[in-house]
Amino acid sequence: MSREGISRREVLRYTGGAVGAAGLAGTAAADDHVEVNVGFANNRGRRAALEVAVSVKREFSFNALTMTVPEEAVDGLAADRNVRYVEENGEMYAHDQTTPYGIEITDADVAIDDGNTGEGVSVAILDTGIDAQHETLEENLGEGWATDDAECTTDCQGGPFGGNNIDECLEEWDDDNDHGSHVAGTAAAADNGVGVLGVAPDATLHAVKVLECDGGGTFDDIAAGIEWSADQGHDVQNMSLGADSDSEVVSDAIEDAADKGVVLVASAGNDGECTDCVGFPARHPEVIAVSATDEDDELADFSSTGPEVELAAPGVDTLSTIPRDDYDEFSGTSMSAPHVSGAAATVIADGTTDREEVREQLKEAADDIGLDENEQGAGRLNVADAVDAESDDDDDDDDKEEEENVSVVTDEATDVGETSATLNGEVTELENADEADVGFEYDESGGDLSNTVDAGTVSGTEKFDATVDGLDSGTEYEFRAVAETAEDSDEGDVLAFTTDEEEDDDEESTAPVIDQFDLTDTSNPRWARVEVDWAVSDDDGNLDEVTSVLKDGIDSETSSVSGDAASGTHELRERDGHGEAEVTLTVTDTDGNETSDTKSITLG
Repeated sequence: MSREGISRREVLRYTGGAVGAAGLAGTAAADDHVEVNVGFANNRGRRAALEVAVSVKREFSFNALTMTVPEEAVDGLAADRNVRYVEENGEMYAHDQTTPYGIEITDADVAIDDGNTGEGVSVAILDTGIDAQHETLEENLGEGWATDDAECTTDCQGGPFGGNNIDECLEEWDDDNDHGSHVAGTAAAADNGVGVLGVAPDATLHAVKVLECDGGGTFDDIAAGIEWSADQGHDVQNMSLGADSDSEVVSDAIEDAADKGVVLVASAGNDGECTDCVGFPARHPEVIAVSATDEDDELADFSSTGPEVELAAPGVDTLSTIPRDDYDEFSGTSMSAPHVSGAAATVIADGTTDREEVREQLKEAADDIGLDENEQGAGRLNVADAVDAESDDDDDDDDKEEEENVSVVTDEATDVGETSATLNGEVTELENADEADVGFEYDESGGDLSNTVDAGTVSGTEKFDATVDGLDSGTEYEFRAVAETAEDSDEGDVLAFTTDEEEDDDEESTAPVIDQFDLTDTSNPRWARVEVDWAVSDDDGNLDEVTSVLKDGIDSETSSVSGDAASGTHELRERDGHGEAEVTLTVTDTDGNETSDTKSITLG
């Protein structure tokens, strides 16, 4: 559409968004308290965390808590072997902004004209919200959600990016900043004759408001948004946000979403000119990192680059939607990411539902625009080619049909032992060729993958594997699947695994522990009776028996136990035997280790 009459606003510039320890002053609940995310390995770790908590803000389903603790408790908690991590609850900020020449340059319009509109696919926009009544967004809006911290406000208190001071919040996930609505419009603005056209104009948009009106959001709010969206069954998550530092709790949420089949897309960051500076979460292995290019397919001068970049997309002076029924041009990798999210929705609607296959299909269809791999990844996004949409050049289509094409993906290693592992891969495309030779390249992490193992020959799209032996114990290895036909070849992403540590046969098991030993007098006139409430544990996980004994054997009771923790109650009694009495509690493990304690109680 024409840009006449569409207002232009000053383009926001990303200020870096560094979230190190020095940048977390705003997360402290008091001068001597700090808000942290704690990942725990088991119930013991959870109990250890809760014991030092001043207050608990959020508990995740993937064994993590967000809570306020005294600063002096952090080091001790982090040293607990039952705790996976303790991190201060930092913030992420929206990468700054950019718009629909991008629809044309990525051939999204060709895909749309061919009927590929993303219909039936859900795209979650994890951002500052989405305008709840915009003329070209409203008909595509589905269910929305906001964290308590990020709920829409009409009284923004400023921040590095500021709010838009809307007059009314129509929903708790309404956009009080502009950033989220702009991102949403690029991904899926409706084809309704007004405003702008999105990449996937029939996809359903879900506002997941995790950023406050000033464009910032804490790690736990980002993780909660990822978790909520994945639990709703959304197909694609767009994260036009980031930080310089990693977050364990956000990584947990990302991996949980990936396990649920969600395609995750994030902006690479706006730290350019730079090398190897892709921000988080874009640099997470489960996330598609997107850099920014301009109308001439040149790299944007602000775009972050690095080996994690998988695709490039338009991100300079990008026209899209802002509240209310308004439009503007923003620049940033925040604007390039939703092009890819919309394209992912288009591919899913076309029938490719496996998240890794969607990822590979987008990369295979990308156009090489002559940039370095660290700048463009597989190339600049091409939506039409990703869904084989018809173009006007029939001769080119005929030529493509004659080409041999093979595509391969790397799957996680299995049966990993001390010195061996099974490597797995899958041929996802084999066209115009009868067969492909497949195998793997591997090496210790940081090596050049100079070792190879043959996995045979396949005659179609199928999985394959090979076992490698002679590995060093306790060592991280990297590998990738490879496939080759007579005229084409492909290699999958590089994945890693770590061999098991060599078992120490001389390591002695530890003795079990009595965690609770309480006596209660339940006597009556004829019987002296005592109730023994007990709880025991064993770090080796090999509990065996718990026995209570009254008065050197007057009465006793034994319970068989197992695992690393157990609890129960024993009832001991003696006829006509009142007065002072001793009870001994003994716990043993299967290695013969024993722990006892004796307590006195007055009966009767």
